[in-house]
Amino acid sequence: MSPTEFVLLRTFGYRHEAEFVKSVLDSAAIDSVLVADDAGGAEAGLTFSNPARLMVRRQDIEAAAEVVREIGFGVDRD
Repeated sequence: MSPTEFVLLRTFGYRHEAEFVKSVLDSAAIDSVLVADDAGGAEAGLTFSNPARLMVRRQDIEAAAEVVREIGFGVDRD
């Protein structure tokens, strides 16, 4: 069995936005992973040069994109 492949859904300049969108995806039963290099929130300014990335399983990308659009966020794939 091959490992699940995660793909980029959207990047965020603010970690809290990414966490909000992740929680919405979680409630829609769509698995996602938040990748953020901001020193655990201690260095929030790092996200300006290295934005938080929200990743979803490749097979869930269309469903996730629809959910994200419904709550008023675009996706990087548009």
